[in-house]
Amino acid sequence: MAEAPKNRIATAVSNLSPKRRQYLILGLGASAFVLLVFGGVAIWDKPVQLPQGAPQARPQPMPINAPGAQADPRDIWMSKSSEQMRQMEDMIQGLRQQVDIIEKKPPVANDAQFPAIPLPPAPAPMPPEARTMALPPPPVVPETVNKASEPLPPPKPPGIASFEVSEGKVIVPEVVQKAAEKKDSRSYVPSGSFFRAALLGGLDAPTGGQAQSNPHPVLMRAQDNAFLPNRYRFKVKECFALGASYGDISAERAYIRLESMSCVRHDGKAIDVPVKGYVVGEDGKAGMRGRLVSKQGQVLANALLAGIGAGIGQAFQQSATTVSTNPLGSIGTVDPGKQFQAGVGTGVGKALDRLSQYYITLAEKMFPIIEVDAGRTVDVVFTKGFSLDTDSAGGEPDTYTDIWRRGREVQKKSIEPYKE
Repeated sequence: MAEAPKNRIATAVSNLSPKRRQYLILGLGASAFVLLVFGGVAIWDKPVQLPQGAPQARPQPMPINAPGAQADPRDIWMSKSSEQMRQMEDMIQGLRQQVDIIEKKPPVANDAQFPAIPLPPAPAPMPPEARTMALPPPPVVPETVNKASEPLPPPKPPGIASFEVSEGKVIVPEVVQKAAEKKDSRSYVPSGSFFRAALLGGLDAPTGGQAQSNPHPVLMRAQDNAFLPNRYRFKVKECFALGASYGDISAERAYIRLESMSCVRHDGKAIDVPVKGYVVGEDGKAGMRGRLVSKQGQVLANALLAGIGAGIGQAFQQSATTVSTNPLGSIGTVDPGKQFQAGVGTGVGKALDRLSQYYITLAEKMFPIIEVDAGRTVDVVFTKGFSLDTDSAGGEPDTYTDIWRRGREVQKKSIEPYKE
């Protein structure tokens, strides 16, 4: 009897069409899946019963990162900060519980439990004989014991310590200082002094963008002693001055700034000091007028000729080529019998075009110069005072002008005004 229902179900299923069989199998699978889902939810959704009095644990977020991804520093900082905040809250809660316990306890001590203790009687007054009695000297205590008995100094509160640093100065004896001042005052050349010099070499002053940062050197020789304020003279004749020059294309002048000055005394001692100054030309203006020389014109002409040749070559190449246009674009084909003409035109055109580019690049690197001849006489002016220990420090009479010397002789005064 049990096999009859099974046979009926099997017969009914076998009598179904293939499409209905597929629907039946799909429905049975879907029903089984739904039953499994609801069964799992019913089993795992039961709440967990915690014992009474147990603290509830706070849910901690679990960051999920993709494999190979780096942790975000902001997430790390937030997790650490939340953990510290939780610990502080737990500590504060414990302290509050302890305070509540202490406040609930009754006071332990009062006046009834601890009666007042009577004070001992006052000591008897000292007799007059004991007052006049000499006391023995105090015992000598070792230094180590005194140091140990002394109270330690209180610790300094934390903070920022401030201190001052004074500039270290070397104290020079007064005699040496006065001697040095006297020596410097006699060998000092003040600003505004000037002397006449001659150029020992020619000059091609550059006018490019880096001319001032990389100037050309100029050597000059002093032809006369320097003229100082108040008709004084200073012995610099036959001394050498070294300058740095650069050109200005707009003014067509070469500007020279003084760099150093060198002299040799009669006793053989060489002197070389850095100085600051400028050169004045024959026309009384700063700088020296020169000839503007530019070699860019020839280079640009060569570039022009090369460009024309390149254009002619391209024209020969195009004359030997036929251009046909179709929907896909333009196609150039060489005419039969003109292959040699097209090849020569292409080669000559490209070669001359490269030559034209070379000349243009060469012209960009070239810049005009200001040409100045050697032997020209100029005036050198000092813009900053300096000390030059030459033979003039002795104050010889020939360091003054003839007009000053004759005027002092007529007035019957010393030629040196500081001796009056």
